[in-house]
Amino acid sequence: MLDDEVRISEFKKVLRQNAREGVVDLDKNYRFKFDFQIHRLEDILRNSRMAAPPNRWSYHRLCFLTRGEAEILTGIHAFRAKKNTFYIIPSRVIASSKNWTADTLGYVLLFNVDFFLNNNFSHQFIANKRLLTASVQPYLHLDDSQGEEVTRILENIMSEKKAKDHINNELIAVKILELLLLGERLFKNAEPETSDLSFAEVLKNFIDLLDVHYSKEHSVKFYAEQLSFHPNHLNALIKKHTGLSAKESIQNRILLEAKYLLHSTKLPIRDISVQVGFNDPNYFATFFKRAENMSPVNYRSAFV
Repeated sequence: MLDDEVRISEFKKVLRQNAREGVVDLDKNYRFKFDFQIHRLEDILRNSRMAAPPNRWSYHRLCFLTRGEAEILTGIHAFRAKKNTFYIIPSRVIASSKNWTADTLGYVLLFNVDFFLNNNFSHQFIANKRLLTASVQPYLHLDDSQGEEVTRILENIMSEKKAKDHINNELIAVKILELLLLGERLFKNAEPETSDLSFAEVLKNFIDLLDVHYSKEHSVKFYAEQLSFHPNHLNALIKKHTGLSAKESIQNRILLEAKYLLHSTKLPIRDISVQVGFNDPNYFATFFKRAENMSPVNYRSAFV
Protein backbone atom coordinates (compact mmCIF):
# COMPACT_ATOMS: atom_id res chain seq x y z
CA MET A 1 0.00 0.00 0.00
CA LEU A 2 1.36 3.42 -0.95
CA ASP A 3 2.50 5.49 2.01
CA ASP A 4 0.40 8.57 2.80
CA GLU A 5 3.53 10.73 3.02
CA VAL A 6 4.40 9.78 -0.56
CA ARG A 7 0.89 10.62 -1.76
CA ILE A 8 0.92 13.99 -0.02
CA SER A 9 4.43 14.83 -1.24
CA GLU A 10 3.47 14.02 -4.83
CA PHE A 11 0.26 16.05 -4.53
CA LYS A 12 2.17 19.13 -3.36
CA LYS A 13 4.83 18.65 -6.04
CA VAL A 14 2.21 18.43 -8.80
CA LEU A 15 0.53 21.66 -7.63
CA ARG A 16 3.87 23.42 -7.40
CA GLN A 17 5.22 22.27 -10.76
CA ASN A 18 2.01 22.91 -12.72
CA ALA A 19 0.80 26.12 -11.07
CA ARG A 20 1.46 28.10 -14.24
CA GLU A 21 -1.13 26.11 -16.14
CA GLY A 22 -3.79 28.45 -14.80
CA VAL A 23 -5.89 25.50 -13.61
CA VAL A 24 -3.96 22.39 -12.54
CA ASP A 25 -5.61 19.24 -13.88
CA LEU A 26 -4.82 16.70 -11.17
CA ASP A 27 -6.34 13.84 -13.16
CA LYS A 28 -3.68 14.41 -15.79
CA ASN A 29 -0.73 15.26 -13.57
CA TYR A 30 -1.14 13.23 -10.35
CA ARG A 31 0.26 9.77 -11.06
CA PHE A 32 -1.08 7.82 -8.05
CA LYS A 33 -4.64 6.69 -8.73
CA PHE A 34 -7.08 5.69 -6.01
CA ASP A 35 -10.80 5.41 -5.23
CA PHE A 36 -10.69 6.69 -1.65
CA GLN A 37 -8.31 8.59 0.64
CA ILE A 38 -8.54 10.52 3.90
CA HIS A 39 -5.81 12.74 5.36
CA ARG A 40 -5.38 15.16 8.21
CA LEU A 41 -5.05 18.73 6.98
CA GLU A 42 -2.08 19.30 9.26
CA ASP A 43 -0.22 16.47 7.47
CA ILE A 44 -0.88 18.07 4.09
CA LEU A 45 0.10 21.55 5.30
CA ARG A 46 3.17 20.46 7.29
CA ASN A 47 6.32 22.42 6.37
CA SER A 48 4.51 24.44 3.74
CA ARG A 49 1.33 26.35 4.72
CA MET A 50 1.01 26.15 0.97
CA ALA A 51 -1.28 28.21 -1.19
CA ALA A 52 -2.99 25.77 -3.56
CA PRO A 53 -3.34 27.20 -7.09
CA PRO A 54 -6.61 26.70 -8.98
CA ASN A 55 -7.04 22.98 -9.57
CA ARG A 56 -9.64 20.39 -10.40
CA TRP A 57 -9.94 16.66 -9.86
CA SER A 58 -12.45 13.92 -10.63
CA TYR A 59 -12.70 13.14 -6.90
CA HIS A 60 -15.26 14.63 -4.55
CA ARG A 61 -13.43 16.35 -1.69
CA LEU A 62 -15.07 16.83 1.72
CA CYS A 63 -13.07 19.07 4.06
CA PHE A 64 -13.55 19.98 7.71
CA LEU A 65 -11.53 22.41 9.84
CA THR A 66 -11.37 21.77 13.56
CA ARG A 67 -8.95 24.64 14.12
CA GLY A 68 -7.26 27.43 12.15
CA GLU A 69 -8.32 29.51 9.17
CA ALA A 70 -7.83 29.78 5.41
CA GLU A 71 -9.24 31.55 2.38
CA ILE A 72 -11.01 29.13 0.03
CA LEU A 73 -12.40 29.50 -3.48
CA THR A 74 -14.63 26.67 -4.72
CA GLY A 75 -16.20 27.24 -8.11
CA ILE A 76 -17.63 30.77 -7.83
CA HIS A 77 -17.85 30.64 -4.03
CA ALA A 78 -15.23 32.55 -2.04
CA PHE A 79 -15.21 32.23 1.76
CA ARG A 80 -13.00 32.17 4.83
CA ALA A 81 -12.85 28.77 6.46
CA LYS A 82 -12.42 28.68 10.23
CA LYS A 83 -13.06 26.33 13.16
CA ASN A 84 -16.00 24.01 12.41
CA THR A 85 -16.19 24.97 8.72
CA PHE A 86 -17.40 22.04 6.64
CA TYR A 87 -16.89 22.54 2.91
CA ILE A 88 -17.18 20.47 -0.24
CA ILE A 89 -15.31 20.55 -3.54
CA PRO A 90 -17.43 18.50 -5.96
CA SER A 91 -15.83 16.48 -8.75
CA ARG A 92 -14.17 18.64 -11.46
CA VAL A 93 -15.11 21.91 -9.76
CA ILE A 94 -12.19 24.36 -9.78
CA ALA A 95 -10.88 25.18 -6.31
CA SER A 96 -7.97 27.02 -4.71
CA SER A 97 -6.84 28.05 -1.23
CA LYS A 98 -4.38 30.38 0.48
CA ASN A 99 -3.39 32.00 3.78
CA TRP A 100 -3.62 28.86 5.91
CA THR A 101 -2.82 29.69 9.52
CA ALA A 102 -0.08 27.76 11.30
CA ASP A 103 -2.49 26.20 13.82
CA THR A 104 -4.80 24.61 11.22
CA LEU A 105 -6.17 21.15 12.02
CA GLY A 106 -8.81 19.14 10.23
CA TYR A 107 -9.52 16.52 7.59
CA VAL A 108 -9.84 16.09 3.84
CA LEU A 109 -11.77 13.10 2.50
CA LEU A 110 -11.55 12.15 -1.19
CA PHE A 111 -13.61 9.55 -3.03
CA ASN A 112 -15.18 8.78 -6.40
CA VAL A 113 -18.08 6.71 -7.66
CA ASP A 114 -15.80 3.71 -8.26
CA PHE A 115 -15.20 3.38 -4.53
CA PHE A 116 -18.89 2.68 -4.00
CA LEU A 117 -19.22 0.45 -7.05
CA ASN A 118 -16.22 -1.64 -5.94
CA ASN A 119 -17.86 -2.14 -2.55
CA ASN A 120 -21.21 -3.32 -3.88
CA PHE A 121 -23.05 -0.01 -3.57
CA SER A 122 -25.06 1.44 -6.44
CA HIS A 123 -23.87 4.76 -7.84
CA GLN A 124 -27.38 6.03 -7.06
CA PHE A 125 -26.35 6.26 -3.40
CA ILE A 126 -24.37 9.38 -4.26
CA ALA A 127 -25.81 10.34 -7.66
CA ASN A 128 -28.74 12.17 -6.07
CA LYS A 129 -26.76 14.02 -3.38
CA ARG A 130 -27.21 17.76 -3.92
CA LEU A 131 -24.21 18.29 -1.67
CA LEU A 132 -21.96 16.98 -4.48
CA THR A 133 -23.22 19.38 -7.16
CA ALA A 134 -21.78 22.75 -8.10
CA SER A 135 -25.14 24.47 -7.65
CA VAL A 136 -25.16 24.32 -3.86
CA GLN A 137 -23.31 26.70 -1.55
CA PRO A 138 -20.32 24.47 -0.73
CA TYR A 139 -19.55 25.55 2.83
CA LEU A 140 -21.20 25.77 6.22
CA HIS A 141 -20.01 27.04 9.61
CA LEU A 142 -21.19 24.47 12.17
CA ASP A 143 -21.78 24.88 15.89
CA ASP A 144 -19.66 22.85 18.34
CA SER A 145 -22.21 20.03 18.65
CA GLN A 146 -22.52 19.64 14.89
CA GLY A 147 -18.75 19.83 14.56
CA GLU A 148 -18.30 17.01 17.07
CA GLU A 149 -20.69 14.83 15.07
CA VAL A 150 -18.77 15.42 11.85
CA THR A 151 -15.46 14.82 13.65
CA ARG A 152 -16.74 11.52 15.06
CA ILE A 153 -17.56 10.19 11.60
CA LEU A 154 -14.24 11.31 10.13
CA GLU A 155 -12.27 9.80 13.00
CA ASN A 156 -14.13 6.51 12.49
CA ILE A 157 -13.13 6.58 8.83
CA MET A 158 -9.52 7.32 9.81
CA SER A 159 -9.53 4.34 12.18
CA GLU A 160 -10.98 1.98 9.58
CA LYS A 161 -8.40 3.11 7.03
CA LYS A 162 -5.54 2.40 9.45
CA ALA A 163 -6.79 -1.17 9.83
CA LYS A 164 -5.71 -1.76 6.20
CA ASP A 165 -8.30 -4.47 5.77
CA HIS A 166 -10.17 -4.56 2.47
CA ILE A 167 -13.27 -5.77 4.30
CA ASN A 168 -13.29 -2.41 6.09
CA ASN A 169 -13.90 -0.59 2.80
CA GLU A 170 -17.57 -1.48 2.96
CA LEU A 171 -17.79 0.08 6.41
CA ILE A 172 -15.91 3.15 5.17
CA ALA A 173 -18.44 3.47 2.33
CA VAL A 174 -21.24 3.34 4.89
CA LYS A 175 -19.51 6.03 6.97
CA ILE A 176 -19.08 8.27 3.93
CA LEU A 177 -22.79 7.88 3.19
CA GLU A 178 -23.52 8.76 6.82
CA LEU A 179 -21.43 11.91 6.45
CA LEU A 180 -23.18 12.84 3.19
CA LEU A 181 -26.62 12.35 4.73
CA LEU A 182 -25.63 14.42 7.75
CA GLY A 183 -24.22 17.10 5.47
CA GLU A 184 -27.39 17.18 3.37
CA ARG A 185 -29.47 17.72 6.49
CA LEU A 186 -27.18 20.41 7.91
CA PHE A 187 -26.98 22.29 4.62
CA LYS A 188 -30.72 22.06 4.01
CA ASN A 189 -31.49 23.39 7.49
CA ALA A 190 -29.16 26.33 6.87
CA GLU A 191 -30.46 27.04 3.37
CA PRO A 192 -31.78 30.60 3.01
CA GLU A 193 -35.27 31.20 1.72
CA THR A 194 -36.13 33.49 -1.17
CA SER A 195 -39.52 34.66 -2.36
CA ASP A 196 -39.83 32.35 -5.36
CA LEU A 197 -36.95 29.93 -5.65
CA SER A 198 -34.56 28.63 -3.05
CA PHE A 199 -31.13 30.16 -3.40
CA ALA A 200 -29.72 26.79 -4.50
CA GLU A 201 -32.11 26.79 -7.47
CA VAL A 202 -31.27 30.39 -8.34
CA LEU A 203 -27.56 29.64 -8.23
CA LYS A 204 -27.92 26.46 -10.27
CA ASN A 205 -29.88 28.32 -12.94
CA PHE A 206 -27.31 31.13 -12.93
CA ILE A 207 -24.40 28.69 -13.34
CA ASP A 208 -26.22 26.78 -16.08
CA LEU A 209 -26.86 30.03 -17.96
CA LEU A 210 -23.28 31.13 -17.42
CA ASP A 211 -21.87 27.89 -18.86
CA VAL A 212 -23.96 28.33 -22.00
CA HIS A 213 -23.68 32.09 -22.56
CA TYR A 214 -20.43 33.34 -20.94
CA SER A 215 -18.68 33.60 -24.32
CA LYS A 216 -21.33 35.94 -25.70
CA GLU A 217 -23.11 37.58 -22.79
CA HIS A 218 -20.97 39.50 -20.30
CA SER A 219 -23.58 41.70 -18.66
CA VAL A 220 -25.36 41.00 -15.39
CA LYS A 221 -28.47 42.44 -17.01
CA PHE A 222 -28.73 39.51 -19.44
CA TYR A 223 -28.59 36.86 -16.69
CA ALA A 224 -30.86 38.85 -14.40
CA GLU A 225 -33.52 39.08 -17.13
CA GLN A 226 -33.30 35.34 -17.77
CA LEU A 227 -33.85 34.70 -14.05
CA SER A 228 -36.49 37.43 -13.63
CA PHE A 229 -34.33 39.45 -11.21
CA HIS A 230 -33.23 43.06 -11.17
CA PRO A 231 -29.48 43.18 -11.95
CA ASN A 232 -28.70 44.79 -8.59
CA HIS A 233 -30.70 42.12 -6.77
CA LEU A 234 -28.92 39.30 -8.60
CA ASN A 235 -25.53 40.87 -7.89
CA ALA A 236 -26.33 41.25 -4.20
CA LEU A 237 -27.83 37.75 -3.90
CA ILE A 238 -24.88 36.00 -5.52
CA LYS A 239 -22.44 38.14 -3.51
CA LYS A 240 -24.18 37.40 -0.22
CA HIS A 241 -24.04 33.64 -0.58
CA THR A 242 -20.87 33.02 -2.64
CA GLY A 243 -18.54 35.90 -1.76
CA LEU A 244 -18.41 37.06 -5.40
CA SER A 245 -20.88 39.30 -7.20
CA ALA A 246 -22.63 38.07 -10.34
CA LYS A 247 -20.36 40.37 -12.37
CA GLU A 248 -17.23 38.92 -10.76
CA SER A 249 -18.54 35.40 -11.34
CA ILE A 250 -19.05 36.15 -15.05
CA GLN A 251 -15.56 37.62 -15.32
CA ASN A 252 -13.99 34.64 -13.54
CA ARG A 253 -15.69 32.21 -15.93
CA ILE A 254 -14.41 34.16 -18.95
CA LEU A 255 -10.93 34.34 -17.45
CA LEU A 256 -10.75 30.61 -16.77
CA GLU A 257 -11.67 29.81 -20.37
CA ALA A 258 -9.18 32.36 -21.69
CA LYS A 259 -6.38 30.87 -19.59
CA TYR A 260 -7.22 27.39 -20.82
CA LEU A 261 -7.15 28.47 -24.47
CA LEU A 262 -3.90 30.42 -24.00
CA HIS A 263 -2.22 27.48 -22.33
CA SER A 264 -3.63 24.51 -24.21
CA THR A 265 -4.03 25.76 -27.78
CA LYS A 266 -1.99 27.63 -30.37
CA LEU A 267 -4.90 29.85 -31.38
CA PRO A 268 -3.93 33.46 -32.11
CA ILE A 269 -4.82 35.94 -29.37
CA ARG A 270 -7.32 37.55 -31.74
CA ASP A 271 -9.19 34.25 -32.16
CA ILE A 272 -9.18 33.57 -28.43
CA SER A 273 -10.59 37.02 -27.72
CA VAL A 274 -13.46 36.32 -30.13
CA GLN A 275 -14.11 32.90 -28.56
CA VAL A 276 -14.57 34.45 -25.13
CA GLY A 277 -16.74 37.29 -26.43
CA PHE A 278 -14.36 40.19 -27.17
CA ASN A 279 -14.50 41.38 -30.76
CA ASP A 280 -11.73 43.86 -30.03
CA PRO A 281 -8.51 42.02 -29.02
CA ASN A 282 -7.21 45.19 -27.37
CA TYR A 283 -10.22 45.24 -25.07
CA PHE A 284 -9.63 41.57 -24.29
CA ALA A 285 -5.96 42.30 -23.51
CA THR A 286 -7.00 45.10 -21.15
CA PHE A 287 -9.52 42.84 -19.41
CA PHE A 288 -6.95 40.05 -19.02
CA LYS A 289 -4.16 42.32 -17.78
CA ARG A 290 -6.45 43.96 -15.23
CA ALA A 291 -7.23 40.52 -13.78
CA GLU A 292 -3.81 38.84 -14.05
CA ASN A 293 -1.34 41.74 -14.01
CA MET A 294 0.15 40.49 -17.28
CA SER A 295 -0.85 40.50 -20.91
CA PRO A 296 -2.26 37.40 -22.67
CA VAL A 297 0.97 37.20 -24.66
CA ASN A 298 3.15 37.20 -21.55
CA TYR A 299 0.85 34.67 -19.86
CA ARG A 300 1.21 32.30 -22.83
CA SER A 301 4.98 32.81 -23.10
CA ALA A 302 5.39 31.67 -19.49
CA PHE A 303 4.61 28.11 -20.68
CA VAL A 304 6.96 28.05 -23.65
